[in-house]
Amino acid sequence: MKKLYLFIISLIIFSIWIYIFKYYFLWTSEIDLNTHIEDNYIEPVIVTEDLNSWSEWIKKHNSNKIETNKIEDIQKKVIFSYFPISFEQDSLDYSNWFKSFLFSIIIKDKIDYLNVEMHNDKSWVRWNMKNHHIKLFWLTQMGLSETIAVWVHEFGHFIDLYYFKKQVLTDLSDYYYNLSWDWVKVIKSWQTYDDFVSWYAMTNKYEDFAESFAYFVLHNEDFKEKSKKSIILRNKYDFFSKYLFRKKEFEKSNFWDEKIKAYYRDITKINFSLQNFLEFLKK
Repeated sequence: MKKLYLFIISLIIFSIWIYIFKYYFLWTSEIDLNTHIEDNYIEPVIVTEDLNSWSEWIKKHNSNKIETNKIEDIQKKVIFSYFPISFEQDSLDYSNWFKSFLFSIIIKDKIDYLNVEMHNDKSWVRWNMKNHHIKLFWLTQMGLSETIAVWVHEFGHFIDLYYFKKQVLTDLSDYYYNLSWDWVKVIKSWQTYDDFVSWYAMTNKYEDFAESFAYFVLHNEDFKEKSKKSIILRNKYDFFSKYLFRKKEFEKSNFWDEKIKAYYRDITKINFSLQNFLEFLKK
């Protein structure tokens, strides 16, 4: 019995030491991950669209297919903030789209806490994610398609950092990073363009994760088709199937009609059908 107690105590001490070593020595030696999220400016596409028609369409299709009590439950986890406060009315259509995504059966259980900040001003980046906050800029200047695509990309950062929570010895995101990265911005020497979904995915490992997440959600069939050319890309696709969307959500879905291009600069620039995407989320 005494040996058992000694073993348990030794195991606890060892676990504490591993935790301290990882997060106070190794982790601090890596530059703060938040400095690598959306640190590359990508010019937004300025599009003039009839938001009134979209507003009516959203109201028509936003009927409560999710039970009221479930909506109230997720609303406790998600806070929408507007800067200035008067911007709330102007950004109503956008926030309704974001809520349709967040409150969907596929996504709602993956959120512990999220603050969505909607800003009327512009910034050197379109949006960014930091400390459970997704901050949205350029909101009324971008087209709806790009806006929602960037939103999905930013939510990918949230999944990366807060859904796949870091444990003492493991971090599921590390399985993904290790497919292509030796360090935050150091790609493994044998990697090729075919191993990444876009140019932006090659800027650092966090953007690689978010771009692949957006590709999986918005252009799943395209992602899977491209993965036939690269075992690395196939492993990235399988990562989301195995650890995030285990019920095969989004599999074989595609919300656009264009032909597959060989390569993309930025997944958020690909046009897709907002109507088809929202109807899919409502299923």
